[in-house]
Amino acid sequence: MMVYLIYDRAIDEEVLDLLQELEIKYYTKWKDVLGVGRNDPHLGDAVWPGLNNVLMIVIDDEKTSAILNNVKALQRRFPSVGLRAFVMPVLELV
Repeated sequence: MMVYLIYDRAIDEEVLDLLQELEIKYYTKWKDVLGVGRNDPHLGDAVWPGLNNVLMIVIDDEKTSAILNNVKALQRRFPSVGLRAFVMPVLELV
């Protein structure tokens, strides 16, 4: 499975701690990403100064469930901070 985590960069340390706890060593990270979601826009300008980070993680089904459970826990800890997880199947890997 592929999990995309899109989150406010203010909780970057907590998200990376989540990966470490689950022994997930491999991922791709985009920093300072612009976006508009359910919370305040993160456009990196004077009006909307926030920015997001994005992680793309390819893992097995068991770890996918663990990530989602931990993301839900982080959402409860930081209810006013944007954090979303998207899960997609990986059809082929070359």
